[in-house]
Amino acid sequence: MRKGPSRMRSLHRGFLVPCAAVLLLSAAAVAKRNPPTVTPVISDGIRYSAEGDGKDQFVVASEAATGHALWEVKIFHTDIKKFWKEEDSQWVFITNLKLADKSLFVKDEKARCYSVDLTTKRVKKQRCGNTFSP
Repeated sequence: MRKGPSRMRSLHRGFLVPCAAVLLLSAAAVAKRNPPTVTPVISDGIRYSAEGDGKDQFVVASEAATGHALWEVKIFHTDIKKFWKEEDSQWVFITNLKLADKSLFVKDEKARCYSVDLTTKRVKKQRCGNTFSP
């Protein structure tokens, strides 16, 4: 029995498919990006910090002294709409927090701004204006 080109093709396919799968999986593993470092805001013993995975972004209020979480509120959700693009390239993170009166102002990577009423925990989208100016 003669071992011809078809036998060689199946050997190549048997080797190349697993190798390609390993390369794709390893590329996907290192492609994930980390959220930006956002300086927490502390006022009256409460620490307000940004948390999230790029799809869902939250502000978490915790006791500054103990780290005990008091509450969290979702600021926004990012839909992953372009299935053909890397998911992490579509993520949006919070980049800045600023406290003013009874509100916490939040800015994201797309320069969109939100306010969180610290009494009611209500989130409202708004214009950034001069809120984050130096």
